[in-house]
Amino acid sequence: MIAVEIPEITAIVFSLAIIAAILLATALISRLVSALLRRLLYRVPPLIVEQVSRGASIFIWLVGILLVVNYLGLSLDLLLLILALAGIAFLVAARDVLVNVAARYFMGSFIPVKVGDDIHVAGQRGKVIEINMVATVLWGEDGSVITVPNSLFLRHTSVNVSPYAAQRIVIPIAVPEGADIATVEAEILKLCNKYRTRLDQRFPPMITVKDRVQRVVELELSLLAAEPEKRDVLKSELENRIRDLMERMRGSKG
Repeated sequence: MIAVEIPEITAIVFSLAIIAAILLATALISRLVSALLRRLLYRVPPLIVEQVSRGASIFIWLVGILLVVNYLGLSLDLLLLILALAGIAFLVAARDVLVNVAARYFMGSFIPVKVGDDIHVAGQRGKVIEINMVATVLWGEDGSVITVPNSLFLRHTSVNVSPYAAQRIVIPIAVPEGADIATVEAEILKLCNKYRTRLDQRFPPMITVKDRVQRVVELELSLLAAEPEKRDVLKSELENRIRDLMERMRGSKG
């Protein structure tokens, strides 16, 4: 029978307590950073916020694991090398996908393309029937289905021949957590009503639910400027007014 001295048991328990404390602190910091990022990036599309939050959480956990390994007196060199190689391999393998996903967030707001538009891009023409995370799907004039990687919209000139494309304004809106969606929509439409003389009265402003990620809801406001040449000025004013409105609603919830 192997006798274990009290000091040895105490040292083992102390080491386990330190490791548990490191992991607990890591979990708490991860949650706090995720919550902080969601608050700071409330103007950013929710899916991007979730990805940034997830990436930050993974990074914090990696730091926590490295601290545990270092506390145990094990060599960090091999672990760091493996992590670095894994990160590089992931970025290389997912490069095209990441570029297409990033380009997706420019569609609609900065690149005026929406479902239903008739467009030309990279030698292809068709009606947009879907815009997903990786590609834009067109319905060709001959009935064919054309898949265009989203990254091509950043590298090639695209032509939108749809009616009213030059007048269209699209504004993504991140709804404050806990806010009533119906109330938010009503306040936004009330705000748009103040700009009615500068809007195309044939097409009233329309609000749709663009995305839902956990408790975060992203709306999309679509409207038409009466004068295409003043579209950007009107969009900027509306974005600022809506941003102020969301901040006030967020403050009232706090």
